[in-house]
Amino acid sequence: MRISWDDLDKPVTQGISQGVLYTEDSPGVSWNGLISVTEKGDDASSDVYLDGQKVRSRIRPSSFTGTISAFMYPEEFEPYDGIVTGVTGQTRKPFGLSYRSNQELHLVYNAMTSPPGNAYSTLTDQVNMTSFSWDFTTVPVDIPGGRPSAHLVIRVDDAQPGVMTDLEALIYGDDDDDPFLPSPADILEIFESHTTLRITDNGDGTWTATGPSTAIVMLDSTTFQIDWPSAIFIDATSYKISSL
Repeated sequence: MRISWDDLDKPVTQGISQGVLYTEDSPGVSWNGLISVTEKGDDASSDVYLDGQKVRSRIRPSSFTGTISAFMYPEEFEPYDGIVTGVTGQTRKPFGLSYRSNQELHLVYNAMTSPPGNAYSTLTDQVNMTSFSWDFTTVPVDIPGGRPSAHLVIRVDDAQPGVMTDLEALIYGDDDDDPFLPSPADILEIFESHTTLRITDNGDGTWTATGPSTAIVMLDSTTFQIDWPSAIFIDATSYKISSL
């Protein structure tokens, strides 16, 4: 069954929507009341000094981390926040998350929260909604053609027609199947299935372009022109997936 979100007017930060929680115990469920997901960089710099002078700066991979803020959370999230039958401080488990921010779809894998620092105050004559906040860290998953990462960003406007339809049928569910978080390999396969032009690295310093005559135009017997707007592009650094 496809996920639906509340239509209630909630004071959430503009720009984030369609939050979905994915757990190992149940299908994906809508996360209503999301305020924000503050993302922290995947990489950290490491500087090397010699005789007091910086001689080299290198980027070392680190886990994708961030903070989730929300006015509410689905009941299915409690065991993953260390709450079991009302008892706090229990063992936390990793979960998946997806959300939309403007025209980007974010997919987060293997996230695990740390104990929250929520504050509660007395009632007053003014209505103040209490918000929840969780810091999280992640464990990267395998990325085809790139280094492991726990955060995928898909540029919705750049996706080929049909890509988002097929992808949303998986992450939000449809009339026949419940929602789930597909692997990066499954997502890449969806993009490739809708790609007009494919560039394959042969692993020996050569590459092969495969596509119809509308994508690959022979200018003469040895020279050709590639129509790049029909090609799939993967930026493995930040792992943003789009079609140029």
